[in-house]
Amino acid sequence: MSWNTEASFGEQTQHILLKFLQEKKVENRTYQQEIQKLENELRKGSNFDDDIQTDGHCPSGSMRAAGRSDVEEVEEELYRNIAAHLADIGDRLDQSINPDLVEEFIRETERSQPQTDGTIMSSMISRLTNQRIDVTQDMPQEKVILLLALVLFKKTVVEKPLLLPRIFRTTVQYISNRLQDYIRNIGGWQNIH
Repeated sequence: MSWNTEASFGEQTQHILLKFLQEKKVENRTYQQEIQKLENELRKGSNFDDDIQTDGHCPSGSMRAAGRSDVEEVEEELYRNIAAHLADIGDRLDQSINPDLVEEFIRETERSQPQTDGTIMSSMISRLTNQRIDVTQDMPQEKVILLLALVLFKKTVVEKPLLLPRIFRTTVQYISNRLQDYIRNIGGWQNIH
């Protein structure tokens, strides 16, 4: 199996984050509805890398008409496998994250303007990185940061599903801005072990 070289890093990241959220069943109707909306937007080809709107939602006019409405089956399977692997590691890390920090992240995000979400996420991940977490002792720092971003993303969305569009975009941008070089240097998403 191989990647579609036409898919940008941001597009790959979007699909992996969606699969990451879908990996474990969450019994919350609002959560499931928000995941479904996100999946529909990705299938339509929405570009979540566009400018953030003040309400935190993705721009509705940013659809791509590249003639490709669905991710090819091969890519879909790769995205699912990568997300499953990241979810397994994230589950081990999940127990080490202080729930108060997640609550603080949610409060700060809800009080702030969407354009400051990346700064808030960066600050929170720095705080989480400073915690001693045994699961991450033998991991490269960039992988730890990636996993913390994913776990913070998931915990936030499970707690406050209506924040999904906003936090999804923030997480994609955070990974693209801070971790794209690391992921490319190891050979792409498929080489995160």
